[in-house]
Amino acid sequence: MTHSPNDLAALAADATDTFRLRLAEALRHQGDPRGEFIQVQCALAKAGTKAAAPTLREREASLLAAHEATWLAELGLLPGDAVFVRGFVDRVTVDASRARGVYARLIRMEPVRALSLRVDLGGSEAELSLVLEEIRRAGLPPSLEQLTIDRKNSWEDIHDDALERRRQDTRTLGLSLDLHDFTRPDAGLALLSIALTSPDTSSLESLGIKLTGLGANPLEELLDALERAGPRPSLREWSLEFSSPNGKERIRWVQLHSLARLLALYPRLQTLVLPMTELHAEHVEHPELRELSLHWLGHTPCGPSDLSQWKHAPVPKGTGLQFLREARLPKLERLHIDFQYEWYIAWTPEDLAPLFEAKGLAALRRLELHNCHFGDVLCRELVRMKHVQSLKVLDLTGAILTDGGAEALTRNRAHFPHLTQLICGPWGLSEPAWKDLVKHYPVVSP
Repeated sequence: MTHSPNDLAALAADATDTFRLRLAEALRHQGDPRGEFIQVQCALAKAGTKAAAPTLREREASLLAAHEATWLAELGLLPGDAVFVRGFVDRVTVDASRARGVYARLIRMEPVRALSLRVDLGGSEAELSLVLEEIRRAGLPPSLEQLTIDRKNSWEDIHDDALERRRQDTRTLGLSLDLHDFTRPDAGLALLSIALTSPDTSSLESLGIKLTGLGANPLEELLDALERAGPRPSLREWSLEFSSPNGKERIRWVQLHSLARLLALYPRLQTLVLPMTELHAEHVEHPELRELSLHWLGHTPCGPSDLSQWKHAPVPKGTGLQFLREARLPKLERLHIDFQYEWYIAWTPEDLAPLFEAKGLAALRRLELHNCHFGDVLCRELVRMKHVQSLKVLDLTGAILTDGGAEALTRNRAHFPHLTQLICGPWGLSEPAWKDLVKHYPVVSP
């Protein structure tokens, strides 16, 4: 069945199956068994585990046995390549070597939600670029939520590149990309480029990228791809993080030589999240940024691992927080820095000086300094911060404190007149020092 773009969009958005069942009735009047199949699968979706389901399951199996091969042959697919949901092809997994010509037919005939292109060493790698070019020319249909390059059949330990779209009506509001290797020409960056050149991303609000690569991950090629796609005035949130599909944390970081270059693409950006990053000092200015989150390892402390990757020198931090000294971020309300103690970066108390001396953070209200190895120094020096009196939340989760640090905070309570939360724990403190701190501050345990 070939459908108009409007019909395919209606099928994709048909949460109550009203449009599907109307189409199914028309097909039954034409003597097309696909009509009954749509009705049966919609009834199954509604019935769930009720008593009627076994009978429906038997009829579903009978219709598939009789007609699935014919329905899929119209798309250039074989039985096993696709999964039907509520009467229509919902998910497709096909070798890239067989995928040429399939995509254009598929998006004209079915409201497919997920497409996975399987790649192996038997020739499909060479075909992948041609398939991706076909996808680029035809565009992404409204129904498509996930596009994956699946290399699980390779002899290497390679994770998938996967693009996910979050849509509302005719607009794509969010993109999420799992990216394994920047250097592969027909991989994650190609998927991102295809998505960003689609007209329906003109209202894009969020972009999230997860990396799985080990060691250094230079961001130059990513920035090049983003610049080719052009500025996104609508974007509000941009996040980059590391993913560990096998559950094991490894030594890796990104190299970002121009934070200003990234910010220039998104003039209305409000939230920026970066993982362990080799930053370099530069002038950083942005009129709208409200949240900046820097993780020098990840979201959860877990300590050094994969010691075969460990070197005598620490993982590069570049110039660390130097960019804060001259930064102009007039609307920045939340600054989160996860130091991860000294596991990966040889932090020194001097590394915090740019934060205390920063003049362009007038709107800062929430300061989160997590897992700081020299918490006592931090507590003593915070009073030097230019806008310390405006802070409402000071989060010292994981900071290593002794009674000296707690006493410094207590002694300088007048420097925090608007503080409504001090987030820290009693670990490392004597009972009198902890009680005194709780007496002077609205303390919340992390």
